[in-house]
Amino acid sequence: MKQLRTFSKWIVCITLMFLLISCSSNTSNDQEINDINYSISFKNTSELYGLPWNADDFAFNIIRVKDMINLDFQNMVNDNIEMAMTSWVGGRVEHADRVNLSITCHSSRYLSFINSYIYESQRVDVINDFITMDMQTGQRVFLNDLIEINEEFARYLQVNQYKIKEPPEPMWQTPPDLFLFSTSELLEELYKCSYTEEQWIEDGYCSLDDSIGSLIFKNSFFVREGQLVITIEKGGEKYITLDIADIDRFLKVEPW
Repeated sequence: MKQLRTFSKWIVCITLMFLLISCSSNTSNDQEINDINYSISFKNTSELYGLPWNADDFAFNIIRVKDMINLDFQNMVNDNIEMAMTSWVGGRVEHADRVNLSITCHSSRYLSFINSYIYESQRVDVINDFITMDMQTGQRVFLNDLIEINEEFARYLQVNQYKIKEPPEPMWQTPPDLFLFSTSELLEELYKCSYTEEQWIEDGYCSLDDSIGSLIFKNSFFVREGQLVITIEKGGEKYITLDIADIDRFLKVEPW
């Protein structure tokens, strides 16, 4: 009987130890999650200093994150967002008629958004600047950071066009006919989705108008919760909207 009581005490002690370890682990995980919780605010470029253009000629809103526990990390994220949203502008610029900023993903993993620069003259030109930030690292990411860009992926898209989803704005976010490309041509277009502004210029691509800096029609991407959207500029902007579950074997990161 005494042995049974001793054994029962050991069981209780071991159970309490597991509970304490579990609570400690949960607290640690909660802390990690809280560290990447954030809110979004906006700041006009006219309030910034040191930008390479006259704010009276051209100004637009940029995203700022706030309410993060780690203020140093928050400042780094904001510096990287500011760089991503403004670095393409150089020299004299022409004020866009409108600049529309829209957020496609606001999560603990990614912050993805689009700045649409709208120029109205004889026709309406919309140039979209797509930016995605990895909120775990605070760095901007490109398509080849998230997906294996290779011939297998290009062929997969061509063979599985039926898996391309209906976009939120079907009137203008139309998908491309991927069979109009050879596999090597499509692969080249996918590579371009990860070009920086500087690489586009080096490749000989011209901006819409010399007076608006290096803002150009270009291939890119953005993310939504559970989706990846690849944009290809061919006779207008074409959208390849994919569920992450359909392309998980090509992912270089954990699904989002």
